[in-house]
Amino acid sequence: MVVSNYWNSARRSLAKKKGFSAINIAGLAIGMAAALLILTYVAFEYSYDDMHDRQERIFRVEARFYENGELTDDWASSSSGYAPAMKQNLSAVEDYTRVGSQYFPEQVVKYNELLYRETGIGYAEANFFNFFDFKLLKGDRNTCLDGPNKVVITERIARKYFKGKNPIGKILIFRSNIGEEACEVTGIMEDMPVNTHIRYNLLISYKTLPKWLDDYWYRHEVYSYVLLKSAGKKEQVEQEFPAMAEKYKTEEALKNKTWAIQLVNLRDIHLNPQKAYEPEVKGNRSSIWVLICTALAILCIAWINYINMTVARSMERAREIGIRRASGASRRQIIGQFLFESLLTNGIAFVLAAGLMEALMPAFNHLTGRALSFSVWFTTPLGGYLLLIFAVGVFLSGFYPATVLSGVKPMRLLKGKFTHTRGAAITRKVLVVLQYTASLVLLCGTLIVYAQLQYMRNASLGVRVNQTLVLKFPAQCEELAMKLQAFKKEVALLPSVKAVTVSGAVPGTEVADFLSIVRESDVTKQTRLLEMLSCDEYFLNAYGLKFVAGRGFSEDYGGDVYNIVLNESAVRTLGFDSPDAALGQRLSVETVDRPMQIIGVVKDYHQQSLNKDYTPILFALHEKLSWMKQRYISVVLESGSPRDLVKQTEAVWERYFPDSSYDYFFLDQFFDQQYRQDEVFGLIVALFAILAIFISCMGLGVLVMFSCSTRTREMGIRKVLGASNMQLFYELGREFFLLIAIAIVIALPLSWLIMSGWLSHYSFRTDWEAWFFVVPVILLCVISLLTIGWQTAKTIFSKPARSLRYE
Repeated sequence: MVVSNYWNSARRSLAKKKGFSAINIAGLAIGMAAALLILTYVAFEYSYDDMHDRQERIFRVEARFYENGELTDDWASSSSGYAPAMKQNLSAVEDYTRVGSQYFPEQVVKYNELLYRETGIGYAEANFFNFFDFKLLKGDRNTCLDGPNKVVITERIARKYFKGKNPIGKILIFRSNIGEEACEVTGIMEDMPVNTHIRYNLLISYKTLPKWLDDYWYRHEVYSYVLLKSAGKKEQVEQEFPAMAEKYKTEEALKNKTWAIQLVNLRDIHLNPQKAYEPEVKGNRSSIWVLICTALAILCIAWINYINMTVARSMERAREIGIRRASGASRRQIIGQFLFESLLTNGIAFVLAAGLMEALMPAFNHLTGRALSFSVWFTTPLGGYLLLIFAVGVFLSGFYPATVLSGVKPMRLLKGKFTHTRGAAITRKVLVVLQYTASLVLLCGTLIVYAQLQYMRNASLGVRVNQTLVLKFPAQCEELAMKLQAFKKEVALLPSVKAVTVSGAVPGTEVADFLSIVRESDVTKQTRLLEMLSCDEYFLNAYGLKFVAGRGFSEDYGGDVYNIVLNESAVRTLGFDSPDAALGQRLSVETVDRPMQIIGVVKDYHQQSLNKDYTPILFALHEKLSWMKQRYISVVLESGSPRDLVKQTEAVWERYFPDSSYDYFFLDQFFDQQYRQDEVFGLIVALFAILAIFISCMGLGVLVMFSCSTRTREMGIRKVLGASNMQLFYELGREFFLLIAIAIVIALPLSWLIMSGWLSHYSFRTDWEAWFFVVPVILLCVISLLTIGWQTAKTIFSKPARSLRYE
């Protein structure tokens, strides 16, 4: 019976003022839809690697090196020897598995006449499918990776090569630039989820790798995962590892360093800071927190709108509530009535928000590059948090108007004077200030994100990335070295080509090859780890690197195979006083049979995005580092059409490398892809900042409208007494402009505090500019002025006689 009365009262209240109700529900629905979209993205980011039953006890082993107590190197990978030694020596380790995905993760794969270059190739241990909970659709999870030359493929790869036929038992040929392997297909796994950092298309058995790698400690190209007996033993294992590692230091390299590890729980990997040797482009935890705050701010703005509009309209319902109170209704019943109305209004808004979200989801997915859906709320515990937020919002947005009305004496309610109480007026003003503070913070944040993106895109990289076509290195074939030289010379003769060069890395990629370096002149024989970029004689000139001392490689000097070039960061890392002081010095380089001499120093440049600091790099000719992978052939365009160059180069390629796929990219576009995540973040914040302002102004318009309705008679009297339209506008709008001014005073330092924390994660960042704050203030003031002016115009321009008859 009580619920029926509440229902009838709520229905009549919504139907009585259809326009008001529509604005109220629309504001709530838009705010909820926006928040749902953002929080779905956030939930997806937090859902990484939560599909494994034992994920709370699974940790990735990440290598760390210390010197004199100072962290010098921090990698996401480890060497092959770490995990077996940990299982053997550390009692807290229950089990382990390894994936060798740095060992040719990209290869040319052939089946009959089909030939494709595949990425996402890993070498997985026999227990991979027992250690993790990835689904194996065909094959035996205990034996499919047990033994050499076996491969498990995804459904997508199965369709690509076998066209619906059963691939089990078929042979795939894998070709890298060092050789060829024939592997039998022993299983088909479900396409790996997008929300995992462990993403492979083909898993080759770990025993296919060279035998000497199995327990080797000096090549950190493996991702090792350990299952601890208890998650609480993480610190114990980390503390015990350095002492255990001492007995495995069998070579001179890195003996002076303390070998340590960091165990990172499976669920934390995706949002932890990016490290060297990462298998994925990670999420950004600080950006995620900004998005959470954005979603909650939009929700609060929408609910504050609801509260303010409900309280503003309460004058019209005062007599209704007064009669109910006078008729014997208790305060609890009045509160129950308003809470039920809040639940109904929010419920309708939520249904509309869900529909709106579903309609916008394809566009939002296109923007973010994700495959988001409602399912993330049912497959993660975050759905419970969403329900809690909704319940709290419904309660608070209904409870405050209810307490305002139910706490006033029935006589005051019947006279309709309760809206002039000091407490209600102050609370309403505070809520308006909060609304506009949140909107302004979002707007300032948008401009700062935009400025940082522009800074990163337009800053001088110190290296040439435009007009460069990059070809992926061909697979191993007979007389590869001879064919490669002939290919380079023929392409270099094309009329539009300026230079052709071969290297292990190009700008925008991680160098990812580290070697131990010792200065011959250093009596302490301290070792340093430097990234080694193997290249040919033309690389430094082709990429326009600037020399600050010495020279580059050249065939004119009778061969530079024992000569090296450093960048400025490498000079500092090795402890030289200046680039000139480094010239002529000799370095002992791991794996090289005699010391190498420094012949030049290039200016620091950005090997990767401006998110990261300069990388200390040593450049050496490939002849003396032949075991290092050659990955790219760069063709620098001097003039002409890039499309024509692609076709011309492909024709030459087909003559020399018919058994290797022709794969390429343009370097400037590839380099810009590093900023994709930051760009998405900026667009999300910008779109929802605009939406927040729209919702705020919608509520402001209704508040001004009700404020004007309570002062219609006063404005009529002022007009009769000679007040101008401008004076009337000032009287009606000054309260709101004062609230906006207070919001500005609060929002500007708050914006600076939040965004300076976000910017601190960038090694190179934009300077603070006044327009980051001035433009949002002007924009907000103009929009508010138009909103207030539009609502007050009806009162200002109404006839005095009609105003005096009002009420």
